[in-house]
Amino acid sequence: MGILKGLLWIARLAVSVAVVMNFPFFPQNAEGAPPPSPKPPQPVAASQRTGSSRSPKYIEVRIKQPLKTLIAGESGSFELEARLTAPENTVGKQVRWDREKAVPLVIYIAVPEDSGIAFIDRIHPDRPYRHILVKFKRPSCSDTQPLTATVDYIVNPRTIAGSHSFWMDIYGELVDARNLKVQDMGVHRLPFEIDTHLKTKVLMLTIIAAAVFLFIVEWVRVDVVAIAMMVLLPELGLLNARDTFKGLSSNAVVAIIGVMIISYGLNRAGLVNRMIQPLLKRVGRSSRRLTVIFSGLIAVISSVMQNTGAAVLFLPAIRLVASYRLKIPISRVLMPIGMAAILGGTLTMIGTSPLILLNDILPSGMPKFAFLELTPIGLALVVGGIAYLSTVGLGMLAGRQEKSSSDSNKPVDPAREGILDAYPLIKGPFEIHVPEDFRPARLPLTVMQIRRRYLVNIVASAEIDGTCKVAPLPDMTVQPGHFLCVYGPVKAVERFVSAYGLDLKEEPEFFKNDMFNPSLAGIVEGVVSPRSGLIGKTIREIRFRETFGLNALAIHQSDKAYYRQLADRPLQAGDAVLLHGTWEQLHALEDLHRNLIIITPFEKEFHKPEKAAWASICFMVTLGLMLLSSFYFQSQSYNPIPLSVCLMLGAVCMVLTRVISINEAYRAVDWRTVFLLGGLIPLGMAMNQTGTAQWIARGIVAGLGPLMNPLLLLILLAALSCGFTMVISNVGACTLLIPLGISIANQIGVDPRVAAIVVGLGVSNSFILPTHQVNALYMGPGEYRTRDYIRIGGGLAVIYIIILVAMTYFFYL
Repeated sequence: MGILKGLLWIARLAVSVAVVMNFPFFPQNAEGAPPPSPKPPQPVAASQRTGSSRSPKYIEVRIKQPLKTLIAGESGSFELEARLTAPENTVGKQVRWDREKAVPLVIYIAVPEDSGIAFIDRIHPDRPYRHILVKFKRPSCSDTQPLTATVDYIVNPRTIAGSHSFWMDIYGELVDARNLKVQDMGVHRLPFEIDTHLKTKVLMLTIIAAAVFLFIVEWVRVDVVAIAMMVLLPELGLLNARDTFKGLSSNAVVAIIGVMIISYGLNRAGLVNRMIQPLLKRVGRSSRRLTVIFSGLIAVISSVMQNTGAAVLFLPAIRLVASYRLKIPISRVLMPIGMAAILGGTLTMIGTSPLILLNDILPSGMPKFAFLELTPIGLALVVGGIAYLSTVGLGMLAGRQEKSSSDSNKPVDPAREGILDAYPLIKGPFEIHVPEDFRPARLPLTVMQIRRRYLVNIVASAEIDGTCKVAPLPDMTVQPGHFLCVYGPVKAVERFVSAYGLDLKEEPEFFKNDMFNPSLAGIVEGVVSPRSGLIGKTIREIRFRETFGLNALAIHQSDKAYYRQLADRPLQAGDAVLLHGTWEQLHALEDLHRNLIIITPFEKEFHKPEKAAWASICFMVTLGLMLLSSFYFQSQSYNPIPLSVCLMLGAVCMVLTRVISINEAYRAVDWRTVFLLGGLIPLGMAMNQTGTAQWIARGIVAGLGPLMNPLLLLILLAALSCGFTMVISNVGACTLLIPLGISIANQIGVDPRVAAIVVGLGVSNSFILPTHQVNALYMGPGEYRTRDYIRIGGGLAVIYIIILVAMTYFFYL
């Protein structure tokens, strides 16, 4: 209570001081003095204007000469003219200026802060204001003579190009025919246009050309180029300084951070691996079938959620199937599946941000698009795009990989393939099932005996009741009904299976989710350090399996690999031991035992199957909120849960439920992608603020004016949408081109909704450069270069335009 009283006392003191010092709480006029008495009604700040004009009843105010487009950095003046008019339904009622007032009319003119306009008072020309009080003196003769006043202005050189408005608060003192006082007042909005100098536009195009050139040649990383553009634009006067870092705080960047964390949590809980299991049998061993199935599935998912989220969710699954099942580079299939995610966003009106925005920027009175109204076009785009990507696209990527491999002479996966090259007898894993009628001919068959006779290493054993033992002890016996996970020479494994009548599985059944899952277990190589306590000791003396829970498959000593009698071979400094185990056990070995140094990179984040339920709940809550945001709140005037908030809420839930730790959440974010997107968004903002985008669009349309027809209009809008979305955000391109397309359509007599369809879907044609979120996300894992996107995405962009224009022309025009 004492603190509250103290705060109230300080507030009263501050108000008292302000009153004594005549602190200017309210706007002042150009002379720096308060408005004269009688005071007009206190004007509302221009930045707070929300409604339309409310003109005075008897006074008409206009600009004597219509304002032309104002140029940033220039100054000028305009003349206001005020005259008395007789309003409707007041025939015979005459009013005149109040001749008792020296100033019968005052107009308070104000502009928003971002307009860049400042008014100059002739008494203090060095003190421009964003507002000015214009006084109209009493007429010297007839009241029919208009009152005039001149207003001088100056435009800030860094003013944003586009539409702006003056707001004029009008207050007049009049008398009627009975000499009664009449106060007439109102608010009038005066729109005007601001443009930049041609040299500003040329500079903007030069910056864009430099950025695209650096994206192509890749002398520096693309994210570094994006950051350089972000900080360079305001220094050159091409971007408002307060907008420099808006890209990093945009909904798109926040959303992609959220989906990265959610995807990491789902993968950590093992849910991603469970999702793809039903698809594995259908995929087989064909990369084309993998591309078609995964592309179709990710396209469907992208129709109801952000395609970036779907792309992040599928990334671990694609890596698992491609690299460890099909034994092909992930780059062979990653780009086509990512582009299919972009295509899938065209299936519904909530699939992409431009389509969500489309209904909001249509002119009033124009019918809105239904949820599935554009689905026929989206289906054609998805089918045509997947057909191209699974044939021509895969062929180009296969040629790229072969060339890359031959040039670098590196294996596809150096971490794993390099190890196995040094140990040619180690193959696997294989899954073996022991039949129920298994009876060894002699003594019980142990793990040690199998290794000595056949060189087959049993790394895990599972009983009928589901109990699984990793790194079973040497004296463990093989029992009927057991499942065995083994490594060894292929022919040795076949001899072992044949000798005892065992069942060698072509596809894993029991161990498919653990020992065959590269996210859970695998092979690494450890080196005995020079001062290790293991020097001179044997595997048997160390009790390797009991101590570390790992299997020693081979020892590389004195430039030779040894596979037999490992238990009795003394270790020396520098020896390499080939180990198999779960990542959790290897992580503990790396942290607690420095005698053996793990030199092979391995998965540091092992699965947490016990958190699968919580991860599922977090994901379902996030998905439910996203659907609620898209279906319900999207039609409301205010959306309290935009998609970025939904996704970040899901990410926070993953941390609070301990599916992942906060440190793991930070590691899950690909900061290269974050800064790439955060740097490119200001580039699009600069295109709009300098008027360069509008200037290019108007020039193209003006040049084709006499040749314009419906088909040419659709082709032009589709091509413009594709071109603009390469250098600015698809939302920005949509906002810019929709009014232009609708205006041209009205001029040539075409349904304006058709133009809106082409632009709304055309801005998703983001395949030529890695500027789309999905392309940027997959660029790193696939080790793609910008030229790869140009080669493959260029053909897809052409097919996209052909299908979009044809479907719109024949079915919607």
